[in-house]
Amino acid sequence: MLVVLAIQSCSGGNPEPPTTPSRDAPVVIVGAGLTGLTLAYELNKAGINSLLLEAAPRLGGRVQTITFADGATAEAHMEEFFERSPAVALLRELNLPLSEDVAHSSVRLDGRIHPYQGEGARDTYLAGIFNEEERAAFLRWNTKAWNLYSQLHASHEAGTPLTPELDALMHINFAEFIARDELPHKVSEWIRVTLEPEIAIEWDKISALDGLDEMRLFLDSPEGFGEKNYHVLGGNTLFTEGLAAHLRPGQLMTQARVTAIEQTDSGVKVRVLQDDRQFLDITGRMVVVTVPVNVLGRIQFSPSLSREKWRAIQTTRMGSYVKVHFRVAPEASPLWEVNGENVLTLLSDSPAGSIYDVTDLQEDEQEPRDRVLTLLLHARFARDVMNLPVDEMREKSAEALDNLFPGIRQHIRSAEIFVYPQAVAYWPLELGRSRFDALANELRRPQGRLYIGGDTTENSHSEGAVIAGLRIARQIIERRGELRERVDSPRAAAR
Repeated sequence: MLVVLAIQSCSGGNPEPPTTPSRDAPVVIVGAGLTGLTLAYELNKAGINSLLLEAAPRLGGRVQTITFADGATAEAHMEEFFERSPAVALLRELNLPLSEDVAHSSVRLDGRIHPYQGEGARDTYLAGIFNEEERAAFLRWNTKAWNLYSQLHASHEAGTPLTPELDALMHINFAEFIARDELPHKVSEWIRVTLEPEIAIEWDKISALDGLDEMRLFLDSPEGFGEKNYHVLGGNTLFTEGLAAHLRPGQLMTQARVTAIEQTDSGVKVRVLQDDRQFLDITGRMVVVTVPVNVLGRIQFSPSLSREKWRAIQTTRMGSYVKVHFRVAPEASPLWEVNGENVLTLLSDSPAGSIYDVTDLQEDEQEPRDRVLTLLLHARFARDVMNLPVDEMREKSAEALDNLFPGIRQHIRSAEIFVYPQAVAYWPLELGRSRFDALANELRRPQGRLYIGGDTTENSHSEGAVIAGLRIARQIIERRGELRERVDSPRAAAR
């Protein structure tokens, strides 16, 4: 087997436009991932120019599609966009070809695989997993969870204080919250196995409030049973490339690592190390930093970030993922079928994690010669292997897959492995944190002319990147009068 290992930071898709970027712009955006590109796109629509500075040689951040020699694709990082995410509206605005799927998957609970049933029909799906008593218990809990989430969402959107009931849920972990309802074991396990792949950490490490925010993707609601999810046919990198296609010439600088940001009375100065060999000074009126919170400490800020912002940054943690892409001989397909039906996607309570069959997500209607299976190892399953030699990672992952689908190992042709020790943000309850607490809200507020935003300031999903980009765009547009004054204007110089 051929194994390719990539220890990922955060980067994504297009080459730098040929026009030499300006060294002055009204808004300087640090990071050309999904947040930075969304922000630049929205500001361009509002007639506000910006300059994107990307440390990597490619753009796109955590959106990264890999392409095999025969043209088949798989996602090296994030997999899908859920229906109520503002990312989906952008995908449609860009007229990108989308593949639609239901929210739920086959699940493996206590060693038994329960194939997905129902094509989105709630009762059919639940009947394939639970008995009548378990189903009734799940629906009672679902009603409670949806009501709490609805209150939380309304409060968060309006910026109003949490109710005492919601505030109390910031101080217990999600596993304890579930245990209080004394749900049947299988129902509790379904919730855990469904939630943990989303947050890349164990369910007892986060607050009940954060868990409810994540579970909203899978709950029965007045709008339906869970949220549909979407992939971009041909690869999710087409999303970031589609946003980048709307950049103006000279609006992007790649291999430009920001080392320092200074705020003045009239603007900002951004120090950039270009190509790891030359320092440049970029000036602007406002600056937005969209890099993950765990790398913010590598930038010098003058004046320094507030004590509350640093506390928020230093107490945010990152869950772990390992992604293994197996190319599998087509004759192996029956091994993951039940009664002729493909049981993938499968959420498993095993070292194989979540398993996707991404063969049918290709832009070309003809299937590739091989099947492409993606294993998403999360939380403890990722931590158990991420520091091993890649040969051992491959073999352990192949063994875990073979334990689920006996005989598949002999059909594996190759493996590509991507390791993300710090994949998605979570807010550890042991440190008194929640994504809805005062520190999280403080980090989302500007400090003078400086904004901080990205998926790691919002939630555990790519939608957080788009939410942050749209939020900051609205805030900057409201302050557009401050963008007209140049840093070197006589008025500014006189201050």
